Amino acid sequence: MIRPASAAPGRRARRSLLLSGLIVAVGVASVAVCVGLLGGGPPLWVSALIAVAPLVVAVVAGFSGRVRRASTTVLVAASDFAGLAVAVDAGLILTLLVLGRFPSPAQHDLVDAAMLGMLLVATLAGPLGRRAGRSARMSLLGTRRSPDELLAEFAERAGRGTPVDDLLRRLAETMRRDWRLSSVQIWTLVPDEPGLHRTLVVPEPYEESPPPAPLDAAELATLERAGVAGPGWLRLWLPRLVAEQDEAGGQPQLRLAPAVHGGRVLALVVVERPADADRFTTVDERALAEVARRLAIVLRNRDLDEALQATLADLRRSNADLQASRGRLVRTADAERRRIERDLHDGAQQHLVALAVGLRLVRDGLSQSAARPEGTVDPNLEMLDELDRGVRESIQALRDLAHGIYPPLLRDSGLGEALRAAAKRNPLDVSVQAAGLSRHSEQLEAAVYFCCLEALQNAAKHAPESSVVVTLEEDPDGPDAELRFAVTDTGPGCDVDNMAAGAGMQNMADRLGAIGGTLELSSAPGRGTTVSGRVPLSGAPLPVTTVTGPVTLPTDVREQRRAAVGSVPPPGG
Repeated sequence: MIRPASAAPGRRARRSLLLSGLIVAVGVASVAVCVGLLGGGPPLWVSALIAVAPLVVAVVAGFSGRVRRASTTVLVAASDFAGLAVAVDAGLILTLLVLGRFPSPAQHDLVDAAMLGMLLVATLAGPLGRRAGRSARMSLLGTRRSPDELLAEFAERAGRGTPVDDLLRRLAETMRRDWRLSSVQIWTLVPDEPGLHRTLVVPEPYEESPPPAPLDAAELATLERAGVAGPGWLRLWLPRLVAEQDEAGGQPQLRLAPAVHGGRVLALVVVERPADADRFTTVDERALAEVARRLAIVLRNRDLDEALQATLADLRRSNADLQASRGRLVRTADAERRRIERDLHDGAQQHLVALAVGLRLVRDGLSQSAARPEGTVDPNLEMLDELDRGVRESIQALRDLAHGIYPPLLRDSGLGEALRAAAKRNPLDVSVQAAGLSRHSEQLEAAVYFCCLEALQNAAKHAPESSVVVTLEEDPDGPDAELRFAVTDTGPGCDVDNMAAGAGMQNMADRLGAIGGTLELSSAPGRGTTVSGRVPLSGAPLPVTTVTGPVTLPTDVREQRRAAVGSVPPPGG
């Protein structure tokens, strides 16, 4: 993937952090002013330093990516602190009003203690009040949670990603216990089955009986228009939901609430209470409606999350297949490069060497057998010298071509040496910085080598008067181990945003993408161009193997090379 370098984001997060620091600073300053009016607190310059400190911390924290990501949480915490500061200020001002005068010097020591006490009270008042309310309801009413607390707990469990089945069962059990219900039924949609099915009954019936038939499309359409309904509405519109109670002769209190989202019924909550128990109140019905509303949101979010997870899984499989396909294409191309290099080296190049040897032998034979006057040159010998020179130039050109197709030096000595050899053949002034590199897989080294080679060719084409630095760095530690490279030239540069990616850049991106790497192009007019990339390192690095001795060749090839190098003198020699 080719991606241009962009400016660091986070301006909005920095503003949020700065606002948080300003809120805390104002809160500290207000408390310091109130305490100072009462004659307590630290000296003024200490209070000023404490008030300025949050602003300094906010500015410094803005440079941390982790803190910027938590800027919203920091802003909420700063707002909570501001509320505490207002409560302390109100308490100190009330103290001043009750006294009717400023404290005397003998009472100044009590101001700091009063401020700490007010701060402690403001901090603990909310949690202690909620706990005391729950304890009172448990003792007097036998309940543990009010409807609002039940909804808060339900939202918290849903936010933690509790499985839907567990979430529904806990919701039903909590509703039955805290709202003094005799039973709770929850109907939900079942994948790949039509209608709304009764999936949960709390408590479970003692006698096993076949579940009721699911609600069909017509009944669901009726529920879409219903809110919280009682037995009268059910007998009129959905009589089969109360058929069991009517047959048993009982008249329990019954309420139902459909969980509707986007005009679609996602669930149905049916609650019962004994006929002689407390009647359902308006508060109970509102709480039931809110439970159904939040249940619809949770179920809808879970459906969207499952669809998203399925889509992500498909994308991961497609990405893996694409990467594997690109890898196969690159490996096939590299294998074909190596085959062509071997064919040129062992075939055409050796034939040319043998031809050079034959021409040299013919020339030596003619020079010994021909007796010409001194000072004259045989035209046949001149022609043979030209042919010999042409064959030598062809051999050198063929060697350069074979090395460009797939350099043996890359296979034998690694990236650093191969790129240094390529830099010598480049017309630009190229320096290579590649210290401390380990050997890696052939596919990885070939991808980085040919990307650097393509970048050098682009620099020679578009910045012919520049100098180039090739940098290779390896970070082998940790799970994010990677090999990074950069090819930087001092040419005229270009406008990356308005530049169309050429075939060379796309080839480099494809090569790196096949092994999970990325490519980045950074340039600006008048500032040169940098082509950089990074490749993840998977597995242990290979040992460094540098060829220090001669390469063993077949006998006929070895003899031909010896004849070409040792027996054939330069033309005219």
